[in-house]
Amino acid sequence: MSSHHIVRENQEPALVIADMSALPVEWLQQLLEWSPTVTVFDSAVEAVRNLGIKLDVVITKPGRVREFVDLLNDQTPVKILGHHTDDHPVNTAMMFFVAGKYKAVNVVGIEPSILEPFTAQIDIVTFHGGKRWVYARQGKFEKWVTKGTTFTLPEKLISVEGIDAAGYAVKDGIVKAKSDLAFWIGEKI
Repeated sequence: MSSHHIVRENQEPALVIADMSALPVEWLQQLLEWSPTVTVFDSAVEAVRNLGIKLDVVITKPGRVREFVDLLNDQTPVKILGHHTDDHPVNTAMMFFVAGKYKAVNVVGIEPSILEPFTAQIDIVTFHGGKRWVYARQGKFEKWVTKGTTFTLPEKLISVEGIDAAGYAVKDGIVKAKSDLAFWIGEKI
């Protein structure tokens, strides 16, 4: 019996890096383990390149596309996508992933509310404000954690198991949160 793992294109979560300071490098390295499609906003390109990370897509203003084509000639193949100057670059990134039939994306440095319009189309985890934010599309969250793991919970939950009123996991094991509606839940990193 073979133990080879076949990874189909777009099966693993893509990665969007908007702000390198939003996540410790060790966490970023974990997100890179499965060789995701790495998409970087122009403001983070230098920091990402300094870590030796291969870029697949860069999102920039249309007037800067040529600049990045020249700058990243050592990164080929790389896609340089221009976003409308009045539009947040995350919109271009998410439309790219939805059109490419990606199932999930990890986002570094974008607050959850900005990603809300895309949560019906793609599974999103975002790292922002020292927390890992997960969107519970079905109104249910469940995860095994260690005692003391800290969560930021939404206000209108139907039930919470294993997390006290201050947001701490009360013991090692499964924690659960449930609501009638989809919600974001934050876990301190």
